[in-house]
Amino acid sequence: MVIIEADLCAPPSEVALFRDITLFSHCFLKKNVVIECERNQRDFYYKWLKDKSSWDYVYDMITPCTENGITIRKSSARIVIPRIDYTNFTRVINSLQVNARN
Repeated sequence: MVIIEADLCAPPSEVALFRDITLFSHCFLKKNVVIECERNQRDFYYKWLKDKSSWDYVYDMITPCTENGITIRKSSARIVIPRIDYTNFTRVINSLQVNARN
């Protein structure tokens, strides 16, 4: 499972790159992708991702720190990034590949 902190799907992150990360995780790594957010924020993030055509490879939404998997967050994660952008996209993909093997 790949767990992505919800804040990373909205600006200043690039939503197109968020979608690419979820596509890669789902199609090539064969991992379910979940968004980690508080229950009261789920409608907001769901609508945002649907409107941006970026929900296609997201399996579900979960409450923070309730599941185990490859985590992508702003802090305390296997992959720590402040946002998803063109400067760190390749590093995220490479880190996902390495973590999926372990």
